[in-house]
Amino acid sequence: MNKQNLLTLTLIISGLALNPVMADAVVNSAASTQTINYSLSSSISSILYNRGLEEETADELASGVVDEEDEMFFAMLLQTLDSKNIVSRQEVLEYLSTEALHRRSVDFKTYDNLVGMVSKIKKCALDKNTRNQLSYLAKVNRQLFV
Repeated sequence: MNKQNLLTLTLIISGLALNPVMADAVVNSAASTQTINYSLSSSISSILYNRGLEEETADELASGVVDEEDEMFFAMLLQTLDSKNIVSRQEVLEYLSTEALHRRSVDFKTYDNLVGMVSKIKKCALDKNTRNQLSYLAKVNRQLFV
């Protein structure tokens, strides 16, 4: 067998061998995206329910925090905050559930609100790198909602 045929055969076999691995990676990526995009209001509602509120009351309070039209935006924002190791998704959901309990609406389109949320979660002053990342996120958020 000459070198070209050997190389072609090697590429074909490696392509066939890696094809299921690549398909599995795509399926896992899609599954994790669906998990992230799981309804934020229902996540907040379940946290409130676990804190002792009745299910109907928890649902009502949770729906007042996040608008249905902003739900996808909040899911992407939570993923970004978590991926940049600023705050975890669970910490933000806990914060949102507290805001829901006090019947406060949440708006993450401005830098001030993002810094306020993160500093309340971390309970300390934010470093310059974190503030710069939040500034960039706020700028992106404003562009999305102009």
